[in-house]
Amino acid sequence: MLVDTQKSSTNYHHGNVKEALLVAAANHIENNEGEIISLRALSKEIGITPSAVYNHFSDKSALLIAIKIRVYESFNKFFTDNCTESENPDRALVEMCLAYFHFSRKYPSQFRFLFSSSLPMEWSTEEIIDVSCRCIAKARSLVFAIHNKYQLHCTEEKVVNSTLLIWSQLHGIVTLRSSGLIGAAVRHQQWPANCGLYEDAQVEKLIEDHVKIMINGMLNSSRGKSSH
Repeated sequence: MLVDTQKSSTNYHHGNVKEALLVAAANHIENNEGEIISLRALSKEIGITPSAVYNHFSDKSALLIAIKIRVYESFNKFFTDNCTESENPDRALVEMCLAYFHFSRKYPSQFRFLFSSSLPMEWSTEEIIDVSCRCIAKARSLVFAIHNKYQLHCTEEKVVNSTLLIWSQLHGIVTLRSSGLIGAAVRHQQWPANCGLYEDAQVEKLIEDHVKIMINGMLNSSRGKSSH
């Protein structure tokens, strides 16, 4: 986990107020309260004056960036721990996509926080950009490796577009499944029950099929162009 959500504010040492604030804010995120975090409420929670908060964070956006960086670090570590260094880029891409789903299942509050809360562009820093783009940059490198493996002609635009398409469709599958909308549609439209994605294994198979379809699409697109 990102933080120990059982830690009590009475255990905080005021010599480390910044850490206390980060832990308290992270606990709110675990309780799905990320969008309603109040610096004043956090200061009261850990037993400091509201003015003391501003010695560490200029405002709520600064605090949210610090929390986002921590969650992204946890997110990236999850991929490192759950994806093997396969020499086959096809399989490596499948593993990345499955890890994306597994993170959303194991840490749903953190997953929602990463993709549901927005920050002003002026608050973007090199650190937050680096840590937030690490996963998608790895996916892009795998898509490029797949083009090389099959000796497909590609441009940087084509590689990036393919990466974004894979990511957006994957994210759609994961978020729609989590919302319950897929299951509701299947029940009310009388679609095949297996399409409801009620079991994790069904989602995993759909994700694997999705990646295979995307790879076949790259192959067919290249073959179609070479035949002209």
